[in-house]
Amino acid sequence: MKKSILIVGAAFACLSASIAVALPPLPDWQQLESYHQQDHGTGMAQQSILAALPAGTSIQTARAALIADGATCTRPRKRTGVEKCLIHQYDLGDGAADDVRWTITISAPQGHIESLQLDRYVDRHGTA
Repeated sequence: MKKSILIVGAAFACLSASIAVALPPLPDWQQLESYHQQDHGTGMAQQSILAALPAGTSIQTARAALIADGATCTRPRKRTGVEKCLIHQYDLGDGAADDVRWTITISAPQGHIESLQLDRYVDRHGTA
């Protein structure tokens, strides 16, 4: 009887592992900009990134997902447990050449996401 309980338990564990919770995709640059237009800040954009890369996600998984989404990621030399990723594009939407940068700073002191900070910076090259 103990043997059958172990088999059922092992089968249930395998089934549970195969039913992974599907996380939403990371927002691309266009979606980040859309969120920024909606709330005039980084709140909605940060929430969408946290939904796709929740706390506890391994830094390797987060880095790979962000790079696949078009980001460039680096580790600052003097800050262990930190990853900085940049999503960057030029925008001519308002008639001026805007260099728009979204920087995601991930804090992962133990190799897993603890928190992240999102910043948006615009460098204007001309006037509309």
